[in-house]
Amino acid sequence: MANRFSYMIFLCAVGILMGCYNPQRDLSIDPYNTPIIHIIDVVYEANTGMVAVQWEYLGQKRVENFVLQRRDNISAFRDVKRSSGADAQSRYATVGTFRDDELIAGERIQYRVTAEHSVGGLVHSSGVEILIPGAGLREIRRNPVAFTVQLGWEAEAGEVVTYEVVRAPAGGDYETIFVTQDPQQTSFEDRSIADNRLYTYAIRSRLSTGAQHTSRSVRVQFYREAGRHIVEPLRETTERMRLSAADPAGEADMMALIVRPDQTSLSRLRHTLNVDIPDRPHILRHLVGTSFPQLNDLVSQSVDLAGPSLTGLRVVSPHTYIGGIDSVGRVVVVGIELVNNTTVWHIPDNWMSASSQVRLAQDDQKRVYVATDGQLRAYSAGGSPVGTFDLEHGNPVDIAIHNGVIWVAWTNGIQRGVLHFSGERLGNIMWEVVLYPHIEPRALALNAAGQIFVLDRTQVHMFRANGEELFSWPLPGGAFSAGDLTIGSSSLNLLHLSGDNGEIITYVP
Repeated sequence: MANRFSYMIFLCAVGILMGCYNPQRDLSIDPYNTPIIHIIDVVYEANTGMVAVQWEYLGQKRVENFVLQRRDNISAFRDVKRSSGADAQSRYATVGTFRDDELIAGERIQYRVTAEHSVGGLVHSSGVEILIPGAGLREIRRNPVAFTVQLGWEAEAGEVVTYEVVRAPAGGDYETIFVTQDPQQTSFEDRSIADNRLYTYAIRSRLSTGAQHTSRSVRVQFYREAGRHIVEPLRETTERMRLSAADPAGEADMMALIVRPDQTSLSRLRHTLNVDIPDRPHILRHLVGTSFPQLNDLVSQSVDLAGPSLTGLRVVSPHTYIGGIDSVGRVVVVGIELVNNTTVWHIPDNWMSASSQVRLAQDDQKRVYVATDGQLRAYSAGGSPVGTFDLEHGNPVDIAIHNGVIWVAWTNGIQRGVLHFSGERLGNIMWEVVLYPHIEPRALALNAAGQIFVLDRTQVHMFRANGEELFSWPLPGGAFSAGDLTIGSSSLNLLHLSGDNGEIITYVP
């Protein structure tokens, strides 16, 4: 009796379904005979390495095209296959199959089928999800200090016999840079990059069935432009902008000094990157002040700015330093305490200079270095002189200091000097000739790892701490003959450069 009852329920269910499939669906439940399309099955075919999507269309409305659509977890539905709807006109029910061979390994893919009607409008099936076998690219880390790219992957389904890491430069073809048959190998570190070009990475899986699938691709570039903004527009050659790092654990990652004949203003800027819009940094600006009595008489083109040294550690009572030459040729340098924005330090010497500029730097011991008129002078954090040295090549274009090494940019190259202290005194500088005649420096900056970035008229150059040149990349359109360069952010890696018009360009690693 129970079996008979179950059989009757089955017949009723079949009858209901047959009613739905009946061409005469002009009943009260569907008086307009609405077209229906649905997916019967989605299956991965191991022998072909393709996904087969079987579907059915019910209706009398004329169909122009049937379209297979696909989406993954980061994109909306998009068209991948298309077929004519001509065979749907002669009968009420149409059954078809799409095969998709452009699969993304290790991803959950959702398919749907759409019927585009000849008179306009369309009808979609519900989406059906399937997991594609092979390894999905799950993680990628850039290390601009070690100059490496770390890739991580995970096989979601299928028996993978070989993993391949493939890489393509911008505008180039993929090449295999790593192969393994070890199923426990799920990462690879690429140490073979030798430039700042944009590269595309992917993981290629070869399955035991003979099929081959490639993961989603990821684009990587060590330093890419992430945004531009104007701090203050510069309209005359007598106006100048200088940049420096700020306290990395404080309210800003960059300081900007705007020097005009009648006003000097200092601002803190904080750059934050939105994870949803990583190429558009959000800029917060805090104006420190526009009134610095000791600086009112400075020649604007002589002025320089130096902030706290990028040590990666929080600096107690961080200072920034502003220096220049006044109208009678006197060297003026003041220190501003960044917590209270008060002037707390000034150069103790009555130092006269015949130069047209002053260059400043600060080391991790809060010592201040001043270069002008072919001479370098060092001062302790308290302000007392600790050393004076003549500079062989005259006035430097820029100076920077990291971990006991001073880098000096000249008009025709760069020089490196090792600082030797005897107690508090700077006893000697051991200069190493590191000239790069193909570079015409305008500014230089060091990051917390001691890597050097040099701005010239047309490019940004990057060097290792030992002076080995790594790579360079071209500047965008604009004039940079009076530009400046600094490293900022709490990660100590955002690179900011300025043009002659006061625009800041930020590069992110």
